Amino acid sequence: MGNTGDGVVPIGEDKSKEQLNWVHRNNQRIGVAVADNPNGPWERFDKPLIDVSEDSLAMDALMVSNPAVTQRPDGGFLMVYKAVGKKRKMPFGGPVVHLAATSDSPAGPFVKHDEPIFVVDGVDFPAEDPYIWYQEGKYRAIVKSIEATADGKRMFSLVHYDSADGIDWKPAKNYFISDRTIEWENGRKQQLLHLERPQLYFENGVPVTLLCAADTLDEKGMRQTFNVQIPITVESQQ
Repeated sequence: MGNTGDGVVPIGEDKSKEQLNWVHRNNQRIGVAVADNPNGPWERFDKPLIDVSEDSLAMDALMVSNPAVTQRPDGGFLMVYKAVGKKRKMPFGGPVVHLAATSDSPAGPFVKHDEPIFVVDGVDFPAEDPYIWYQEGKYRAIVKSIEATADGKRMFSLVHYDSADGIDWKPAKNYFISDRTIEWENGRKQQLLHLERPQLYFENGVPVTLLCAADTLDEKGMRQTFNVQIPITVESQQ
């Protein structure tokens, strides 16, 4: 993903924090670069692989970003991406949803599928940062779920969806994976500020470790960011 914008980094009242530039956010698009070797040279395509739809009423009329891609059993490719429409108040727009697209090649062209996935009735921004893969006859996704609490705050957790075709997704049998609490090797439990951006590490085609971005505050109130690796047991894969 990348963006074009005005090059401005807005500064709010708290001079230590950069504020979101909506021009940059709303110009996010999904691109692709290819190489014969991981060390390059890399060829970057000049046009987006996934662009916004021209229809102002489309679910991805405002911006597209955060692609997750896996290979299909037939050799093609499935992409799930974040999309924002123009049906809600600007500049945020909305609703914020996820859409699927398919292609015979990782370099495209990708065919979009119009129906949003990971939806929750009455929620305009239900999920973010999916990781998708294919295992044992199903497409599977670990997603950061975003729920509103009674006091108007947002509550985050990791949840599990699956799909027979990669287009129609349903909550999996074991839907809930984790809240923001983790247990360290010494048995200490800790609630983190964030536990998100899930990724899986595989050995011999089997997921053995869940990797997540995390952060917390130290004793001085400074934010510390890091990555955590959570072992996956046979029981947790059911």
